[in-house]
Amino acid sequence: MSSDLKPLFSTGREVGDYLLGPLIYKGASTSTWEATQMSVQRQVLVCNLDDAFITDHETRQEFIADVKVKASVDHPLVASILEAVNEGNVCYFAYEKVKGRDLAELHKHGETITPLEIARILCNISSAYEHIESRKIATLNLSPHDIYVDQDHHCRISNLAVSGHASHSRPKEDKELLGHLLQDMIEPNEPGSTRTNTLLGSMALLNNAQPKSWRQIHDLSDEIERQLTRQSESVKLSTSSIPIYSTKRHYLHISTFTGKILAVSTALLVIAGLGFYLSATKAKPQKRVLADMVNIAAGKYSDPYGFHHKVRGFWLDAHEVTIGEYAEFIKAVESLPLDMQDVYQHEDQPDYKTSHIPDDWDEIYTAAKEGGTWNDHKIGLYHPVVGVDWWDAHAYAEWKGRSLIRYRDWYAACSSSCEPSKLQGTGYAAVDKAEQTTTGIFGMAGNVSEWMREPILDPADPSAPPRYMVGGASYMRPKYGARAREWVDSRDLRRFDIGFRTCNNSRQ
Repeated sequence: MSSDLKPLFSTGREVGDYLLGPLIYKGASTSTWEATQMSVQRQVLVCNLDDAFITDHETRQEFIADVKVKASVDHPLVASILEAVNEGNVCYFAYEKVKGRDLAELHKHGETITPLEIARILCNISSAYEHIESRKIATLNLSPHDIYVDQDHHCRISNLAVSGHASHSRPKEDKELLGHLLQDMIEPNEPGSTRTNTLLGSMALLNNAQPKSWRQIHDLSDEIERQLTRQSESVKLSTSSIPIYSTKRHYLHISTFTGKILAVSTALLVIAGLGFYLSATKAKPQKRVLADMVNIAAGKYSDPYGFHHKVRGFWLDAHEVTIGEYAEFIKAVESLPLDMQDVYQHEDQPDYKTSHIPDDWDEIYTAAKEGGTWNDHKIGLYHPVVGVDWWDAHAYAEWKGRSLIRYRDWYAACSSSCEPSKLQGTGYAAVDKAEQTTTGIFGMAGNVSEWMREPILDPADPSAPPRYMVGGASYMRPKYGARAREWVDSRDLRRFDIGFRTCNNSRQ
C-alpha cells in the first residue's frame, strides 16, 4: 500500500514543520504525538483533531476555542503553544514539550523530595496558577502527570487552559491533590519538614476547612524557601572568623567632625546630582507607540535567485526589536529564580554562554535611556538592539511566545508589496524612522541586519553545509539593501549592526 494512503497524522509523517513520532495519548476526539520541529530540531508535542471530527463543526470550534485560550496564557512556568493550524481537513496545534520527569513517575518510583525543593515547586506552581486565576481562565483538573521536575528541581506545568467559565471548585481540588501528593513525597527529618508539612496539610484540608489562595500558598512557600536557604548560608558563615557586625560598629564610631564633612559633601553632591538629573531628564525621549505586527498573506513569493516558494500566511513584527523592548526581556529573566533563568534558552545553547546581555549593554542602555550618544550615534530606547547573537534572539522570541523568521518568509514579507531592490536603507535610526514598505514594515533594507531562524544552503556554495544567516543590509554594510544576505559560521556571532525581529502564526 502506498504511504500516501496512510492517515496524515501517523508516525513518520511530516505535517507542516513537524515530523510525527509515536502516539502518546488518545482522547475522545483528539490524538497527541511526540514530534520533532524540523526547522529548529527540537522535541515538541502535536495534538490534532481526529479525522472523524474534522467535519463536526461544533467539535472543531470547541477545539479551536481551547487552543486560543491556551495561547493566551503567557507565563514562563506554563508550557507554550508554538503554532496552531486550522485549514481544510487539517486542524492541530503544536506545543512545548516540557523537560524533566513528571511527579507521577517520581511518586511511582518512591522518590522523595526535600522540604526546600518542595517549597520551590509549590512557589512555582502557585505563581503560575495565580496568573491563570487572575485572568479568569478555565482549566482542566491538575494531575501529577502535568507537573514536571528536572534534575535540578526546576518545575513547570502543562498548559491546561480551556475555553469556558472558570470553575470555583477546581482550584480547591488542585490544591488538595498537591497537598496529598507532596506530603507523601516529602523527605522526613530534614530541616523545614515540619513547616512544609503544615503548609501541605492545610492544602490537603487536613488542618482547616478553608483552602488558602494561590497567593497565600506562594507567599508561604516562598518564605519557607528563603528561611531554609538562609539557614544553609548561616551554617557556612559560622565557619568563618570574620566579625559579621564589624563594619556596622565602625560606622557608629565615626567622629562628629568627620560626620559634618560628610554631611556637607553629601549636600553638595545632591545639589550637583539634581542639576544633572534635571538636565538629563530634558534630554530623555518621549514615549511613543510603535506599530504592531503586520500580516503577510499566504501565497507564492520569489527569492533573490528567482525561485518561487509557497508561503503560509503569518504575522511579522513591523520593526526590529528595540533597545527598550530587549531591556524588558532582561528584567523579566533576572526577576526569575536563579535556577529558572535558563527557561527561554535553546536546548543546544552552549554551556559557556551564561547570559543574554548584549555586548556593550551598559553603555548602550544608559545612552538610550538618556537620549545620549553611543559610538557617535545619537540613540534612544526606540533604536534596534544590537550586539546580540542568535541564542539571544531565540531566547527573546521564546519569551514573547514567538519565533525568529525563516529567510524565505522574511523575503516574502519584504517583497509582499514592493520590489525589494527599490527599498533604500537608512543609517542607524529609531525603528519607526527607517525605510518602510507599503504594508507598514520598517527597516527591511537597512538599519540593522537580522538573524534568521534556521540554517540554509548557500546557492553560491552548494558544496558547503547549511549555515545560519543574517538578512538585510545594515547601517555599517548598506550594499544590496533588502536583498543582502550573509552566511555566518557561528550562532555566537555578535556585531553592532546585527539585530532581529520576531514572527508568529497569529497576532499576539
